Amino acid sequence: MNAFDMMAANGELLGIGMQIPDVLADLQEVLEQYRGNVERAAGHKGALRKWSDAAPETRSALLLSSAWAARAGHLDAGEETAGLYAADLHKYARTFEGDSEAFHGVRFPAMPLPAQAGALASSLGFDRDDVEISFRTVLLLLAAARTQP
Repeated sequence: MNAFDMMAANGELLGIGMQIPDVLADLQEVLEQYRGNVERAAGHKGALRKWSDAAPETRSALLLSSAWAARAGHLDAGEETAGLYAADLHKYARTFEGDSEAFHGVRFPAMPLPAQAGALASSLGFDRDDVEISFRTVLLLLAAARTQP
């Protein structure tokens, strides 16, 4: 665990801000490794461990940002729980009437995250019992972001 991870674990904003791109890079790398196949990427134990070890604020921020990034992409969510959450986050981003800053909030990644998307992203990000669901949700959103025109 590096210094920023320790700061993030303590809820410090600088640590969270530094942890976000680190975790995002790992998620993107896993999706690239499996050519966007979420099913296969979700089975990657190292990426799941990195997601699980990340601060809940980091996971929440990544869920919210991934929804925004995926807003114009094609979401292949399916009917599983993670797919339903991804579909809701995707819908919130697609129908949001404003820009990225308004969607994320001026204090991003500080909590609380704004609006319905922020509430859902926070709920998923802080849920330690269902970390695999939030992992699959973020992978679905990141895969959808890759399909944007």
